[in-house]
Amino acid sequence: MRSGTNGDRWLPPYGKVGIIGGKGEMGRLFRRFFEGRGYTVEIADLDTPKTSKEVIEASDIVVFSVPLHLTVEIIEEHREFLRQDQLVMDLSSLKVEPIRAMLKGQASVVGLHPMFGGSIPSFVGQTIIACPVRVDMARWKRLKTEFESEGMVVKECSPEKHDELMAIIQVLFHLTTMIKGRVIRELGVDIEETLEYTSPVYRMEICLLGRMFAQSGWLYGAISQMNPHTPKIVTLIQNILDEYNRWFKDKNLPRLAKDFFETSSYLGSFCRKAYEESSQLMELGSALFRSSKEFKSAAK
Repeated sequence: MRSGTNGDRWLPPYGKVGIIGGKGEMGRLFRRFFEGRGYTVEIADLDTPKTSKEVIEASDIVVFSVPLHLTVEIIEEHREFLRQDQLVMDLSSLKVEPIRAMLKGQASVVGLHPMFGGSIPSFVGQTIIACPVRVDMARWKRLKTEFESEGMVVKECSPEKHDELMAIIQVLFHLTTMIKGRVIRELGVDIEETLEYTSPVYRMEICLLGRMFAQSGWLYGAISQMNPHTPKIVTLIQNILDEYNRWFKDKNLPRLAKDFFETSSYLGSFCRKAYEESSQLMELGSALFRSSKEFKSAAK
């Protein structure tokens, strides 16, 4: 059995975790995580017997797992209940503003961003970003070990660095996917018809597009709208599209090709690695697709 000291009361076997928003997908996932590590977990949500205030006051670790666009507001509403001997964390996709709100309370603060959804079957190989901004480092290392013991890869950075990275990892790719979906909608494209003529690359890309639109518009909208670096990304996209539009109007194929090669040169050896890895993924996807079609044909 793992043991703790009075100075480590929030660690097993003494630790009690309170999850605010515990009935949501991510809240349920982290309840499973903490209970699996031997913690006692209580949750608060819109229709739970205990209120958020009651759960916070009874907990050693408090986790805010609430919608991104409401995270700062909910933390602000509850920070007066946080104690100096507690650890408070959030699971939101942005870190600067939620952490700033948590720091207004008295508790120790670690911002977390799981780079995975709440429906994963296993934590093994999953990345979680951590911003330990006000916490005893010995305590944080013990909690970090809890995540790593379940197979997670813990990457530490500052809140500012996190949001800057997410402008590329999330905002850039989410926005361009939203634009592609909008174009398909505006043109009235029949997706099922395109799949009859598709290449493996298109099938993979359209599946990723569909995967995003199968999820919450509030989440993806908030990730893009609330990141402080989004205006820079949007302005750059607009400028590049304007430039491409001029080249298309002028039928300037050499300039378009030159731009392509300049980007290829910038990306360097990553291009070949990505080509090889994606080829393997496409082969696997094609095999699954063929199996699915054969199964449907046999069932008819």
